[in-house]
Amino acid sequence: MASAVFAAVIILSFVVAFFSRRNHGRQDSRDFFTASGQFGGVLVFLLTVGETYSIGSIMGFPAAAMKQGIPFIDWFLGYIVLAYPVGYFLNPLLWKAGRVWNALTFADLFRTYFRSRFLEVIVAVSAILFMLPLGELQMAGILTAISEFHWPVSSVTITAGAALLTFSWLALSGVRAPAWVAAIKDTIVIVAIVLIAVAVLRDSSWHALAAASRAMPLSTAQGNVYAVTTIITQALGFCVAPQTIAFIFTAKSARIVRRNQIVMPLYMLMFPLLLLSSLYAGATGLPMDAKNSVFISVAAALLPSWGLGLVAAACVLSGLVILAGICLSIGSLVSRNLVQGLSDARQKDCARLVITFCLIFSVFAAMRFSALMPVLTTMFYLGVIQLFPAILCMVRSVPVAAAFVTAGFLAGETVSLALAFFSVPTGGVNAGFIGLLVNAAIVFTGYRVGAASAGVIADPHLTLRSGNKVC
Repeated sequence: MASAVFAAVIILSFVVAFFSRRNHGRQDSRDFFTASGQFGGVLVFLLTVGETYSIGSIMGFPAAAMKQGIPFIDWFLGYIVLAYPVGYFLNPLLWKAGRVWNALTFADLFRTYFRSRFLEVIVAVSAILFMLPLGELQMAGILTAISEFHWPVSSVTITAGAALLTFSWLALSGVRAPAWVAAIKDTIVIVAIVLIAVAVLRDSSWHALAAASRAMPLSTAQGNVYAVTTIITQALGFCVAPQTIAFIFTAKSARIVRRNQIVMPLYMLMFPLLLLSSLYAGATGLPMDAKNSVFISVAAALLPSWGLGLVAAACVLSGLVILAGICLSIGSLVSRNLVQGLSDARQKDCARLVITFCLIFSVFAAMRFSALMPVLTTMFYLGVIQLFPAILCMVRSVPVAAAFVTAGFLAGETVSLALAFFSVPTGGVNAGFIGLLVNAAIVFTGYRVGAASAGVIADPHLTLRSGNKVC
């Protein structure tokens, strides 16, 4: 029964992806990458909120909460909550920038505003390198979810099947497919989380769950410093992540983008229910096969067969939707920003080829690496956050020369990665936050010395301030 329910959901996702191409069978690159900016509030909401209910959240949150305790819960929930008010002000400005400068990727904004080919290339390459581990994260989570079925097939076959399904979605209708499938995904995810929460409360006493919560590791002074700096770093990074900006460009208007930010925090209501699975596993000493298998192991222990199939399908669809967005973002960055001069049709062909290589890499990486999912998420934000100072300059029309922005970006990434990879003591301060401060200091210096006049756009019709008619 579990396998039948799982298969039915996966087949349904393909059917929905197929019908998403209706009236869009012949797509140009703009429609393929950003749906020609035609999405209404519901589809934009489902796309942009997807990171909240990604497989890294559904499976990674319970696993890391059980292992790391209160310090992890503080920063993980904190950064998502803070990201929504930041996005309320920033995301509509990003949408306006995309419309004014005819951008399909965030790197298009860099090329147009700073008029620097070198800066365009380095930000695109950096974004690609930091997004690739997120693809591996999705594949690893999919493997963990499906392992509960104990099918007599190899891990390579499972991940290859996931990669093929993801590619078929994107090949059918580009960004439209994951947007439509996200509607199924979110519905099933909510049902799955509620099912497990109810099962935990029926099977366990409040006393046992409370005892498990008291046994969790507690925060320390240094842990609190890390939590605060990580919340700031990842909240800002969440709003300027390449795939997030691409999803913003799919919206019909800035008003839709802003309104969505108001209701997105409602998705946080599910996290206390997710935490129940961690408490149950800790209270019962539930055996688990992998680092990230807390959620799916609790489902296997408490739910009937059909329930396990539904939960596994929810986890897999969560991974596939995010994986599709990551691959599409990487494909657009390569075909538009790294390879120049391609025709519209060639851009799509190049993107499909790049998507294929990304999926192959994700399959390969999932076979050979193992880490807690939030660890990979944190590494992603180490690099992505360094885009923030430059993007803030763009959306507020702050004149800073490309040379200073480039220097700040490279210095911020170098500092962040050096501190993280060499385990340099920072007193608990997030390495990405330190890099961000270095980056911002260099950009601010460029603004103060007035060296920007030759390196940025001076056309008053391209300003994004409230007085412009585009707003």
